[in-house]
Amino acid sequence: MKLYLVKERDRSVWVAALASEVMYSYVANTGKFHDNLALRNDFYMERHFTYTEIGSAEARNLIGADLGRLDEDDYADVLAEWRADPKPLDPAEVLSMAAGFNP
Repeated sequence: MKLYLVKERDRSVWVAALASEVMYSYVANTGKFHDNLALRNDFYMERHFTYTEIGSAEARNLIGADLGRLDEDDYADVLAEWRADPKPLDPAEVLSMAAGFNP
């Protein structure tokens, strides 16, 4: 598993984790990583965002700084889907798995 800081222009927007071609993004509203197909498509094809590989310690700091928080009103539908996600990933697990693969 690899971790990335995802930016839109100069603004940091996500901590993402890539595992077996599945891209997960940390959603501060839920406190979990969720499968993010749109972000996966951007990573492999579109490249509207920039992706910088990061280590577990930096990811932990970004998560602690609340990166990945979405406006509850503007993103109500997607947040409802993520809150109903039957298989979210716990940040501690993701960071632990990534620690073996990131500098």
